[in-house]
Amino acid sequence: MKRLISRLWGWLKALSTRAKVLIAVVLATLLGVLIWLVFFWFAFQTYFIDDKVDEAGPVFDSGAVAGTPADEPAGPEPTTGDPGTPAAVPTTEAPDAPAPAPETDSAAPAPATGPMPGDELSEELIAEMDEAMDELGMPEEMPVEETMPEMPQVVVEASGEFISRSHPTQGRVDVLGDGTGQRFLRFEDFRTDNGPDLNVYLSAAPPDAPVGQFTDVYVDLGDLKGNVGSQNYEIPRDLDLDVYSTVVIWCVRFSVVFGAAELVTG
Repeated sequence: MKRLISRLWGWLKALSTRAKVLIAVVLATLLGVLIWLVFFWFAFQTYFIDDKVDEAGPVFDSGAVAGTPADEPAGPEPTTGDPGTPAAVPTTEAPDAPAPAPETDSAAPAPATGPMPGDELSEELIAEMDEAMDELGMPEEMPVEETMPEMPQVVVEASGEFISRSHPTQGRVDVLGDGTGQRFLRFEDFRTDNGPDLNVYLSAAPPDAPVGQFTDVYVDLGDLKGNVGSQNYEIPRDLDLDVYSTVVIWCVRFSVVFGAAELVTG
């Protein structure tokens, strides 16, 4: 090894300055290409850094909101003493008597309960209004009792569980709809490895299909928002989920399936 290093050193010393500069440029270029491949193309560092996200339930155009009601605030915890020890009875002191109100010569005026100034109607105007109602055949009372309009309700139309493919992947995916045709994919308890160019696909291939089949018939719902946590993706209104029934975490750059989930209705 020492002999090899000595020969290389002697060979470098024998080179001209121009050759040495050329070799330095080539080595620097190779090093730059290596760094670019590691950090930008293969992006190895992303595999070790979680990109967490925690989205609330989706809000539909109809005003319906997916999610569970907030937990009721817990009341104060009861205090307990040693067994057999009587509970202490709180003692209260009588509040000080309120100070007597100052005497006044005249009582304060009572609040007005009738029409405000300018609201008075003359007898002539009342008669004209009654005559107009008689001409229109309007009754003195027109009872009405409308029911409250029904608000759209968010329901789970389909759901599935992620399975691991080339990377460990877990969690649940639900299809949420409000009956208007608008739908969202909702990831819950989701986790997978991080990686470059991860997207969410809806594919016609089953979750256990060969890798190449996932991109034969598919729809791209956009970039994966995070490799850990809850998140939402809107589904095109005209998309038939009986055909596009598999949710795929797809690495666009390397054509790799991180995980997949089959959507099952009912």
